[in-house]
Amino acid sequence: MKKTIFSVLMLLPFVVAAQKSYTISGKLPAIKGQAKAYLVLLRNNAWKEIDSTEIKDGKFQFTGSVEEPQSAILTVRRNGAADFGRQRDSQGFFIENSKISMVGTDLISNAQITGSVADSENREREAMIKPVTARIIALQDEYGKKAADGSYVKSLEERKMAGDSVQKLVAKNKDISVRFAESHLNSFMGLYTFNMYVLDSKFEASKVEPLFHRFSAVLKSSPLGLRTAEKIEIGKRRQAGSKATDFTQNDLNDKPFTLSSLRGKYVLVDFWASWCVPCRAENPNVVKAYNALKGKNFEIVGVSLDYPGGKAVWADAVKKDGLPWIHVSDLKGWKNEVAVMYGINSVPQNLLIDPNGIIIGKNLRGEALTEKLKELIK
Repeated sequence: MKKTIFSVLMLLPFVVAAQKSYTISGKLPAIKGQAKAYLVLLRNNAWKEIDSTEIKDGKFQFTGSVEEPQSAILTVRRNGAADFGRQRDSQGFFIENSKISMVGTDLISNAQITGSVADSENREREAMIKPVTARIIALQDEYGKKAADGSYVKSLEERKMAGDSVQKLVAKNKDISVRFAESHLNSFMGLYTFNMYVLDSKFEASKVEPLFHRFSAVLKSSPLGLRTAEKIEIGKRRQAGSKATDFTQNDLNDKPFTLSSLRGKYVLVDFWASWCVPCRAENPNVVKAYNALKGKNFEIVGVSLDYPGGKAVWADAVKKDGLPWIHVSDLKGWKNEVAVMYGINSVPQNLLIDPNGIIIGKNLRGEALTEKLKELIK
């Protein structure tokens, strides 16, 4: 008897492991003729078709496993079509290791998905932000209209007021995400929401870290939890009061420049790119600030997120926009090593560093940039 119990116990890890898989069962009874279903997952930040199967008698099935819940797309192609084309029939969802059901008539895009807790909770979150997002889109559409000659229909003042309203709505959506995360401290989607929408491009590490530590120990030690903890640590490098992490990159003359060589000066590290329209629109304000403060122990270092082979375009943008300060880049685009080190995933952004190498301000911009700098640079 003891031997039998021991044998069963020895098998338990394998039984558990066998259960760590997904089964996606689809029913689209109205589909007639040849058709295939394709499962697409994100791999290295790119969508990749990882599996496909014939749809027979309106049914199909996928099996496999994922390390953790993740975004997926299920697409149906009819009559042996070789590509998605204009007749693309697909639906995005969150795949996880569970029994997932997709039931519809003839379109997967209208199918009802059940069985994935992560997907169900994500749809719950999306329903909460949908009306706010719709208002944001409506404002952008209304106040972004242009006449035939390319000029804006709305006045500058009206567009600024609309912009302020959009920012308030964006902040409201972030508040919704915070509340959702707080109410889902034991679920993957709660932590996913925190990682994706609370830790946005400009989050304050000191303000959001306490919420991260409220998540369950299991979640914090998961792959997503470890990535989230790393994201917060990177965010700390750009928060006010932190010592600026030193870096070295080549300038436009291919000579290495090191940030610490400017120790003793106020330095504005400006993250931008020649292809970034908002950056180019902001450049006149940065030029104005530079001209007003260049004689007051002040320097600017532009870090360009231009891509490989883009040196000529980068240099041309510097010349056209009249940017007379220091410019560096490794021409790796979003993988620029300085941007990655500081967790920069949107531009324009900037950091103001004092003569002791301490960050004292960030994301200073607009027409008031010069005044803001004057307040900080005594």
